[in-house]
Amino acid sequence: MISILKSTIVVCALSVLCQTALGDVFDISLDTASLVGHPAGPFYVYVEFTDGSGVGDANNTATLSNFTFGGGSALGNPLVFGGAAGSLEAGVSITDTSFVSVFGEQFAPGLQLSFTLGLTSNDDSGGTPDGVTLFLLDNSGVPIPTLAPAGDYFLTAGLGSGGTVFVEYGSDPSRAPSSGDPVSVPAPTITPESSVPEPSTLCLLGGAVFAMAVLKNRFRRSSAR
Repeated sequence: MISILKSTIVVCALSVLCQTALGDVFDISLDTASLVGHPAGPFYVYVEFTDGSGVGDANNTATLSNFTFGGGSALGNPLVFGGAAGSLEAGVSITDTSFVSVFGEQFAPGLQLSFTLGLTSNDDSGGTPDGVTLFLLDNSGVPIPTLAPAGDYFLTAGLGSGGTVFVEYGSDPSRAPSSGDPVSVPAPTITPESSVPEPSTLCLLGGAVFAMAVLKNRFRRSSAR
């Protein structure tokens, strides 16, 4: 009985330690053919992660990986601020440790910019979700004009336990970058890759298996007596 009680305590401890939701994984792609050879290049992949609580509670993380450029390339020397780290070459991780965390790195555009976006899904207190926003900047550091009502972003994602909420826009054909003619970049394509179980679920399953193993072992010992 004492062993069973100990096993139950271990299972409960495991479930308490694993309450952070992993959320979902998405494949993101943008048609960047119109950027090839454009005088406003090279361009920047620029990502902002805003903490909905405003206090930098570090309860969510965005990962960007598997970057491909459709014949282009990353150019190195990334800019990072707040909870951002990494590079286009090795992958990027951003945690909301400050009100705004920033990652940016130049790239030479090819026909298509693609990457994998992983997002956790924890709710922020106060009801305002954490948000990830993607911009493409020209070589002067100014966002490429888009049809977004404010901010000239291509994609924004609101994080939460109810699921990721995306809003995406294409470039604005009536406005040009800092130099050259307007570009034509359609709104990003977003494809769900997988829905990852929450660690709490995984821990509970693992804990249940652990408890069953203990009970089975106890039963064998009792039967052998």
